[in-house]
Amino acid sequence: MTEESLNSLEDGGLFPRLQQRYGLRANPLDMETPFFPDAMRHHALEALRHLSGFGDMALVLTGAPGSGKTRILAELVRSESSRLDFHRVPASALTSAHALARDLKSVARSAMGSDESPRELVYRFFKWSESRVRKGQRMVLLVDDADRAPVEVLRLILSGYLASERGASAVPVFAGNDNLVDMLALDDASTMVHQIHLRPLTKEEVLAYLEPRVHAAGGKASELLSPGRVSKIYSLSQGSFARLKRVAPGVWLDRAAASPVRRFPAAPGRRLGWPALALLLLAGSWWFVSRQYDQSVAEQPVTPPEPARKSITIGPEKRDVEPPTEALRPEPEAPLTKAVAEPEAARPALSPEPEPEPEPEPEPEPEPEPEPEPEPKPESAPAPEPAAKLAPEPELVAVTKPAPEPAPAPEPAFTPANPEYFVPIDRLRARQGWTIQLVAGRLETTALTVIDRYAKLGQLVYTRSERQGEPWFMVFYGEFPTREAANAAASKLPQALVAQSPWVRSDDNL
Repeated sequence: MTEESLNSLEDGGLFPRLQQRYGLRANPLDMETPFFPDAMRHHALEALRHLSGFGDMALVLTGAPGSGKTRILAELVRSESSRLDFHRVPASALTSAHALARDLKSVARSAMGSDESPRELVYRFFKWSESRVRKGQRMVLLVDDADRAPVEVLRLILSGYLASERGASAVPVFAGNDNLVDMLALDDASTMVHQIHLRPLTKEEVLAYLEPRVHAAGGKASELLSPGRVSKIYSLSQGSFARLKRVAPGVWLDRAAASPVRRFPAAPGRRLGWPALALLLLAGSWWFVSRQYDQSVAEQPVTPPEPARKSITIGPEKRDVEPPTEALRPEPEAPLTKAVAEPEAARPALSPEPEPEPEPEPEPEPEPEPEPEPEPKPESAPAPEPAAKLAPEPELVAVTKPAPEPAPAPEPAFTPANPEYFVPIDRLRARQGWTIQLVAGRLETTALTVIDRYAKLGQLVYTRSERQGEPWFMVFYGEFPTREAANAAASKLPQALVAQSPWVRSDDNL
């Protein structure tokens, strides 16, 4: 079943059927609240709020279609419209440079001339937007679905922003697919643009997204969000919010197939044709091989039994025919026992003995056996000499244990560019009180710019921490015993800092 048919409006749509089957009061998939904070969505929202207020970098929000980029921009406008002036650039203004210049000119009204080129008008708009910060309100340009706009229009917006005073001009926020980075000609060394990426949802995050909405709609989570249905919703949606809203009703109504493999049913004769043909070929090959084997066996000449086999079968019956004991006993036993009993070091002493094997006389034959002369020889005492050859064993141990490799040199410690204002993060956390965070960012130059601009305030320090494995620089103002004292001091800061909503924080929670 295709995705379009899952939410078809035929026969009243699927929601009335969900309402009739599960007793739902509302459609859980139409609920925009509560805002979903998992899957790094809350982190992305906080980064947009903070960086758009400070405004030293352009922002790029990327993600697959349906990952929730527009929803995050809407939440940003809802939560920050009291301190930031948002302007959403419509899709019609992104068709060309002339359309963009007309739209921005309508925002600035009479502050821009009419006889200038579109490029000059865009640059003049960012210069005009610097005055908004002096009035206590920062401007933010929202460019949603930026990946659908022409490349030259996007690069014109970015170049106009970079040519202005970035600490005060309007901040552009681009939202689009992952190829937006290539369209803006960005690379890993870009320090003027900050990218925020939205990844797809996992199966656990799909459950966390649907569970509060099902409860709010009056449904039973144990029925609508059983492990089997959640797995099917996740596999069909592929971690996308948009696809999830399309496929979930079909899964709940058992109308979503697991995998649309066959489109046309096969006839019974066609279903049985291939297995029957395979069995027929297998039987023919077996008959051919068996016939070849029978022919090879029939053509093989009959060979008489080997004489060795006759001697083996007749041998045990003739018990009276035994070789003389003299030929069996003396020859192998005496030398064999001596060779085994004596070590290799004593064997050279036996070589001068002239009695190897006395054949004709049976009586003196056993006499060489009891001779004890080779055994008590003192030369056999040094038999442990072969063990002495194992003495180099400690050397082998020393070789198999190589000297430990020198530990890698530790990474060089961080050296602040302005030690006069730098305080380590551990020392700040050890304080007992409250402070005011003015700004935070990935670049140390961001913190130093704020300190240089407001050095007259005094009590300014900056520190270095880590965020997502990358350095994170923060600027703090003052040390206060209570939150109320910190809030009172924050209200007395310069208007440009107050417009950026300083953050009163506890020292032990930095």
